[in-house]
Amino acid sequence: MLRAYMVFSGTGPILVVTRLSTGMQSRHAQEHLAGKGLEKYIAFEVPVARAKERYGPRFQTAVDRLNAPEDIRVVDLDGHHVFSNFQFNEMGEPVFVGPGDD
Repeated sequence: MLRAYMVFSGTGPILVVTRLSTGMQSRHAQEHLAGKGLEKYIAFEVPVARAKERYGPRFQTAVDRLNAPEDIRVVDLDGHHVFSNFQFNEMGEPVFVGPGDD
């Protein structure tokens, strides 16, 4: 199942896409993002249909680059753009992840 998340870190929000069924709180997601320098973040699931509609080919390119069910791909790194593309009522419940929060 395809999922999209707005992920807030110290440098601002990014938009990612994944097929992880366990979501952004999973050990795999934490390790993947930590490998990219994101050890502490807040993730909100956003509707895939809305992300697809707002990002078009850019979204599809990220989806096409998902190499495995556990893969996570960045759709947009421009925090201002990501934040302005979604309304608060489109965001799911926050997932808080950080070192020592196990």
